[in-house]
Formats: sequence, structure tokens, C-alpha cells
Amino acid sequence: MTDLRELLRASAAEGSEAVDLAEDLVAERIRHRRIRNRRLAVAGTALGAAAVIAGTAWIVRPGDGQPPAASGPAPRIVRSDFDNPSGMEALFRTTLTVDANGCVQAGPDRPAVTLVWPRGYTVRGDAKSFEILDPANNVVARSGVPLDIGGGGADSFKDTWTGRDCRNGRAVWMVGHVGPTR
Repeated sequence: MTDLRELLRASAAEGSEAVDLAEDLVAERIRHRRIRNRRLAVAGTALGAAAVIAGTAWIVRPGDGQPPAASGPAPRIVRSDFDNPSGMEALFRTTLTVDANGCVQAGPDRPAVTLVWPRGYTVRGDAKSFEILDPANNVVARSGVPLDIGGGGADSFKDTWTGRDCRNGRAVWMVGHVGPTR
């Protein structure tokens, strides 16, 4: 700022008409700009720090209802060799749990039942918190949520189904429509 004052004084002494001698006004504008720039720098630093904290919190605790990172055996489901849900229309009210082998079962509110999902259905999450997804990756069921599961019982476990070790002598239910309990 001192150099500017000296430049203005030197120009004025030479008699230049283009020089505005309001050096105090110019100096005040420069001071205001410096203060504003400092404030913006502090605000930018604070905003950047907040973004880093928020990003870290999101990584540690995912949002959008996603299940937490795996703890325990990865859940597995039994899948049939048919692409479509069962056409049977019986109703089964239950919640989903995972047994000691990692198999998704109907229960704990009743004797465990092996659910047979249509081909293409998957499960993600862990034994404590998981979701069942249809072939288009839409969530159709979540662990611990009361469900109405349409479908019907099956007399035998077919060799073409996945997860034979999940049956363990339990009753078998062919999954049809799945929705929250009404």
C-alpha cells in the first residue's frame, strides 16, 4: 500500500491529470478487499474441513439404509431354477433371520422354514442386517421386518436348487409375492 501512495504522489507531482489524488479512498478499498479475501479463505478452509468430516462420517456409517459392513457369516439364500415367483397364493407371515450356517430362514417367531427364492434373487449384508434383492436389484425384504410372503409349501427339495445344506430337515416354502405385514 505504501508503494501505491508513493506512485500516486509522484504522478501528482508530475502534474498528471489522469491520477486521482483520493489515495485514502483507494487505500480503504484495498484494505476492505484484503479483509474480505481473508474471510473467504477462512470460510473456505472451514467448509473444506466440514466436507472432510462429513465424508469420513459417511464412509464409517453408510446412509440410504444400507446394511453395515459384514460381521459374521455372509447370509445365503436358497434359489429355485425358476425365474418367476411362485404362483401359489397362500400367505406366510414372518420375519427373516439367519441361522448358524448363514442360511436366511423364516422365523424366529415360529419353527424355522427354508424359503426358496426365484432364480436371480440375491442377498447382501451380514447375519445381523441383510436385504433380499430381486433380479433388478430392488430390495424386496429386510431382516427383522415383519413380512407377508405369498407362495406355498413344497413337498421336496429339488436337486436343481441352490443351497441344499440350508434345508436341514425344515419345511420348504416357495416364495411368491413379498411385502410388509399389513
